[in-house]
Parts: sequence; structure tokens; C-alpha cells
Amino acid sequence: MLIINSCKKNLTGFLFFISLFIISISCDSTEPIDELKPGRRDYTWSVDTLKPPEGRSIPYSMWGANADDVWAVGLAYLNAYCIWHFDGNSWNNYTPDKYINPTCIWGTSNNNIWIGSSDGAFWHYDGIKWNKFFETIIPNYQQFIVESICGNSPNNIFAVGFADSIGGSSYKAVIMHYNGSKWELVNIPNIQNSFDQIFYDEFSGKFIISGWIFNQPDEYLYSFDGKNLNQIYTTTNGLFLSNIGQEPIAIINRSMIYRIHQNQIELFKDFSSDNLNGFAIGRNEKDLITANYDGIGHYNGTDLVTIYPKWNIELDRIGSIVFEKDFLYVWDDSYNTFIVHGKLN
Repeated sequence: MLIINSCKKNLTGFLFFISLFIISISCDSTEPIDELKPGRRDYTWSVDTLKPPEGRSIPYSMWGANADDVWAVGLAYLNAYCIWHFDGNSWNNYTPDKYINPTCIWGTSNNNIWIGSSDGAFWHYDGIKWNKFFETIIPNYQQFIVESICGNSPNNIFAVGFADSIGGSSYKAVIMHYNGSKWELVNIPNIQNSFDQIFYDEFSGKFIISGWIFNQPDEYLYSFDGKNLNQIYTTTNGLFLSNIGQEPIAIINRSMIYRIHQNQIELFKDFSSDNLNGFAIGRNEKDLITANYDGIGHYNGTDLVTIYPKWNIELDRIGSIVFEKDFLYVWDDSYNTFIVHGKLN
């Protein structure tokens, strides 16, 4: 019995040594492990036309709790066609009980959604009805145009835009904050700038804001922690903010995509020799939907191809949103507005 136990003990020790050796080899390996699979391209396509009875409707901002509950807002000749809703089957207009000129939309759930407007007003949707919640008044400025809304919780939401002075002689960048009960102005330096987009970076815990100067080519990126605003980048080559998953990205010069990390930008991919036309949004770095010169594109980590061609060269992208298996893409041709819906099979 003693010999048997001794043999078991020696065998156990030998196996333990072998397992440590294998683990050591595994840990010492410098080969990167890439578990991301290339994004799929087997979409089924449908197209809806937003056609009010009179004039145009151009929704250029979209948000949805899921692919069967999507809102789109923007300009319209008739006030009843400024707000649209998709229920998974069709798009229908929503008629507000007061005048609204919406510019952007963002939410945290299907019963907590915000619209910003060109008159500084904020509208709230509680799951049943849109109500005018608050109207911003900035002393010595005649209007505040809300350009973008984003937050990281229902009680920590920011809106950015710009205020025009009385007489139009000057303007300044504006940040508003919602704390769960009210909207308030954030005290920031007097910047002669128009803030036009805001995204939350969950990796740094900060917000990224883009802005530009009227009648000048200068465009800027800022990092904002809720109190402090820091300029982190400037360019004269054109800049558009978007996201890959929960990570903000900057598309510069219509063809170069940069990641934004810890107050710095780093090149993700240079599409200068490809078909990219100024826009991309992604589920991950191997699953990007893009605006191509000849249609809707897709980058799968290896190549960029057009997966849905334009039927009219005049079509221009004015909005988009992506979900796990769906994406919606708004095209406008100066006469009609189309929403192209791609759904993975």
C-alpha cells in the first residue's frame, strides 16, 4: 500500500510539473490572439420613403432602444412630420402638441428619450408622449441651438451646441447638463466655437466633443470630464465624430479613421486609396458600416466593399444607426428622403 501511494505521489508530482511547463509556455507566448470574427455581409434590404403630404421631411438624427423601436428627427415643412417612429414594421410620423424644430435625439431607454431643438428647447419622451420639458435662455444671446445630446446614465446627460448673440455679432460654444431633475448651463471658458457632436468614451470615462469655427476651416476635438474642457486636437482637413461600439472615433479628411484614447488620437485605418466618403459607424473594429462614394460600404477587418449601391448619384447620407443585426441609413436626394434598412439573415 505504501509503494502504491508513493507511486501515485510521484506520478502526481510529474503531472503537476508538466502542467506548469505547459502553462509557462502558454504565458510566455507573444502571439496575439484575435478572437474577433469578420463582420457579416449577408443583409436583406428594404427601403422606406418618408413622404409628407406637403413639402419635405429630412430626419438627420436617429436613436433607438432596439431595431424595432427607432426614432428619427429633423427638419420638415410641416410640424407634424418633424418626428418619425419605426415600430419594426413601418415608419409613422408623430404630431407634437406644440411647435418643434428638432436637431438631435438621444435616450437611455424606450421611456426616457430627449430631443434638442434649434430654439434651445428640450423635449422629453416618457414612453407615451413627447412633452416640452425646458427652454434654455442665455443672457445677451438670442438663441441656443442644440446640436447633440449624449450621457452615461439617466442622471448624467450633456447637450452641446452654440449660442448666437443679439444682432448676430458673436457666438459661443455651450454645454448643458441634466442631473436627473433639471437642465443647467455648464460653466466653461468663452470659446468662439460651435460644438456639434458629443460622444461618451466608456474606457476613459470622459466625453469627446467636436467643434468648428464659422467661416473658417479649423475643426477641434475636446475632452470633457463633466467639469473640465481640454482641447486635444485640431485640423483643417475636415472632422466627423462617430463610434465603434462604445469607443469614439474621428474621421478626418473623409478617408482616415482615428481612435481617441486618453486625450490622444491614433490612426486606426487609412482608407485614402479606398472608397470611403467621410463616414463610418461600427459594432467592432471588424464590422464597420461606411458611406462610400458609390453606396453603403462595409469593412470587415480586411477589405472595404460596397454592399448596397446608390441608385442615384445625388443621394447623400444624412443619418444612420446600427444595432446587433440591423442598421438604418438615411439617404436624401433633394427631392425625397429614403431610409435603407439592412438586416442580417
